[in-house]
Amino acid sequence: MKRQFRFTKRSLDALPPCPSNSASKEIEWSDLDIGGLRVQINRQGRKSFLFRYQIHGKKRAMKAGGYPETSIEEARQKAIEWKALLAKGIDPQEERDALRETGITFREFFEQYLWPHIVSTKRSARADESRYRNHVLPAFGHREMAKITTLELQRFHNDNKAKMAPASSNRIFELIRHAYTLAGSWALIPPTVRPCDGIRLHRENNKRERFIEPGSELPRLLKALDAEPSKSAADLFRFLLATGARRAEAMYAKWEHIRAERQQWYLPTSKSGKARIVILNEVAMEILNGRPRLRGNPYIFTGTRPGQPIGNPTRAWQRVLRRAGIDPKSTRIHDLRHSHGSYLVGVASLQEIGGILGHAQGSTAVTARYAHLNDARLRQASSHVADLMRSASSRRS
Repeated sequence: MKRQFRFTKRSLDALPPCPSNSASKEIEWSDLDIGGLRVQINRQGRKSFLFRYQIHGKKRAMKAGGYPETSIEEARQKAIEWKALLAKGIDPQEERDALRETGITFREFFEQYLWPHIVSTKRSARADESRYRNHVLPAFGHREMAKITTLELQRFHNDNKAKMAPASSNRIFELIRHAYTLAGSWALIPPTVRPCDGIRLHRENNKRERFIEPGSELPRLLKALDAEPSKSAADLFRFLLATGARRAEAMYAKWEHIRAERQQWYLPTSKSGKARIVILNEVAMEILNGRPRLRGNPYIFTGTRPGQPIGNPTRAWQRVLRRAGIDPKSTRIHDLRHSHGSYLVGVASLQEIGGILGHAQGSTAVTARYAHLNDARLRQASSHVADLMRSASSRRS
């Protein structure tokens, strides 16, 4: 094997330990994607990332974390950040050492290191930014990370549970734990600083069994949608119910991704990070055919701002629910997706329902079966929801 190749999980996992008869205690392999990034393996097979560089005529090296605790993307991102400092004539090792001596605060770590890393590696970056700004920053932003204790973090975690859902509290704590893991891997805090150890996540029980009851609620909902002053919002809600799509998927849907001749909607990126096809039944097609195409605006469900999609439809949703006599506190926009799935029970298998809704699956075998489902069968199942909506429409007057 060449000593220089593009790092992948498969290739790094397959690397052997440094030979026992080698003159060196470690052997290094270089990444083709990021110059200077190496993976170093000792005789016991322990692997770690290393960044080698030269500044002011001196050759230097910095550890970027152990593998697999530090992912390839995390190591690459760290190397990119260090290379950016080098381009400014700053020695990244000296800056890191200075931060360790002064004691990096949570605010400094988040703004200088964690946030750039999150933006480049996570699709949910904005959610993490909100959790940090609204919860972590007020409590710990001014504090040195190395001086925050396990007891303080445990109390913070417990207090959050009393103010919000367990799942919300857990996501905030996971952000803090991730911050300490990366700060330790990047040698910004001493390796002995591990205040998150021993703190458990709260038990989550967020499963909801809410759907629009087809016999009584659905006719009232459709009638309320007819009376909604925001035509764009009303069409969006109908489309969500007719397709089972996720709210964000529909809000940012573009005309260029509609394959009308095939009655398909192509999503380049879904929640799972993969492209998928949504079957468009007759009701979904009727909704699309009734939508205006605005010059200069690529979105199907347009907002009031030129060239932009519809904004937050929550207020419109609450108006519709109140008009339909449905409790706004117990029914979310996401429940339209739940309703679509529930209407399919009995006319489609669980695998087919998963295929229609685009559920991500842990099993690659199940995912492969989704990819080979008969399109006509999925279209037949999806049409059942269209039939329910039409039947309810005839009873809404």
